[in-house]
Amino acid sequence: MRHCNWPGRPPRDELTRHLQATGEDLAELPPHELTELTCELEAAHDGPHADHIGDIDRDTQLWAQWDGDHYQFVRLSPCEAPAEDGDACSLFDGHGPGHCWEMRDLLHG
Repeated sequence: MRHCNWPGRPPRDELTRHLQATGEDLAELPPHELTELTCELEAAHDGPHADHIGDIDRDTQLWAQWDGDHYQFVRLSPCEAPAEDGDACSLFDGHGPGHCWEMRDLLHG
């Protein structure tokens, strides 16, 4: 399986506001983190593209979801489905087909 890798460019001010709400230190993030998103879902996914922005707490993550120029920032629970090596899936709970460890490509390792 391969990642979708569809690029997104959210409105910077809206993304900054949501990152600040997660407690992210914006000075520590590379500039591209504030302007470029890459879909982490499986290439054949249905629905909007999605990129993990940050962790709010142990049970809540901030994700950007987009379809064309429409961006939404949502708080979702982590998937946490266990892989054979013990690592949990890093996507959100209820994501489309394929857990993160099943997908391999140049952008996501």
